[in-house]
Amino acid sequence: MEKKNITIKDIAKLSGYSTQTVSRVINNDTKVKSETREKLLKIIEENGYRPNFYAKSLVAKKNKNILILLKRKSGHKATIWTNILVNEIILKNIRSDVSILVEHYYKDEELEKSLINKSSMFIDGAIIFYEEKNDKRIELLKKNKIPFIIFGKSYKEENTYVSNDDFNSSLKATKYLLEEGIKKIVFVSANSSPMNEERVNGVVEAYKSKKENLENLEIVRNINTSLEIKNLVKNYEGRFPECFFVNGDEKAIVLIRELHNHNIEVPKDIKVMGFDNLPLSEYTIPSLTTISMNYKELAKKLLEKILNIMDGQVETSEEVQSKLIIRESTK
Repeated sequence: MEKKNITIKDIAKLSGYSTQTVSRVINNDTKVKSETREKLLKIIEENGYRPNFYAKSLVAKKNKNILILLKRKSGHKATIWTNILVNEIILKNIRSDVSILVEHYYKDEELEKSLINKSSMFIDGAIIFYEEKNDKRIELLKKNKIPFIIFGKSYKEENTYVSNDDFNSSLKATKYLLEEGIKKIVFVSANSSPMNEERVNGVVEAYKSKKENLENLEIVRNINTSLEIKNLVKNYEGRFPECFFVNGDEKAIVLIRELHNHNIEVPKDIKVMGFDNLPLSEYTIPSLTTISMNYKELAKKLLEKILNIMDGQVETSEEVQSKLIIRESTK
């Protein structure tokens, strides 16, 4: 049987060091401790490892690669805000020695072909979007000793994240509605996640702080697609609330259109509020009242923190304040 060619990942596993440390030894990086260098060189010699010339030439460029890794959901169309934030991260990168790559996938099985698995030695850091409970991406990143940061509040306190201040955002928006005399609100959210539950909690807290009857508040979860918004409107026909507060501008815009199809006019008959402040929200008819995330600041923090973590610095999680934008849909 032909002997399998040993790879840099194999050397990393045998030694207990990261692939990046092995690469530094191969390329005679003077920053590597002599003890570490000697140990790795011995393992390399014992196992007959021969560095790939092409791979070595890439490493020698001293370029740092950051991977933005997004998990999409089939049929889930609410992606514009994600694209805006990803573009801002790319624009914030002014360093010539840092490259940013973007990878999309739908199912965990596809991670076998992901850069964090197939080409982990060339990925120096990662930014995770749409974290899931027991996220396979994080499992792979930890296994390959690749530092990462998460956008949105994480399931685990040990993970560093940058997020919108989701609790106070929805708290402030709901207080505004209540102060406008709107009592019966349906908050329309997506699948349960730390980020979405923070927004739900903010809405509930607004009712409590204003001493409003919580029976007037309904929380609807797992609304992710345009079709689910259309079905939502059908389900509420004949018992519409005073306001739909929708967790996402794209879905809020679909909702306004669907209400119009049922001869319900916004804001005359029902108020609608969104969340994201997408560029098109200002130009819908009526223009959409929404919460504006600070995309530029979020991008800046995400990039700064992942670079610091990659350099071995300890970073803490941070939340960025948003702004309530009042337009025609709630007037």
